[in-house]
Amino acid sequence: MRRSLPAGVKQRVNRLVRRSVEFAFAHRDASLPYVRAHAQEMNEEVMYKHIDLYVNRFSIDLGAEGRLAVETLFERAELLGIVPPAAEPLFA
Repeated sequence: MRRSLPAGVKQRVNRLVRRSVEFAFAHRDASLPYVRAHAQEMNEEVMYKHIDLYVNRFSIDLGAEGRLAVETLFERAELLGIVPPAAEPLFA
């Protein structure tokens, strides 16, 4: 999300994404038709593993461990010249 967006817009997007992920947790089977339509592997067990890879505890709240991982990723990308130096902290 662009940091330049108004705080209210960023908060609303965060709420909507969080509600979407919470729905995915509560209704695990709901995303299976979408995954099935786009999957290269048609084995249902593999599809659920794919879903679990992207819908997990970090999807709801990064926590300290997740924030450290993101900060480390950006630091390494900055050192390699992949991203410009951050003008402000990643997490407020």
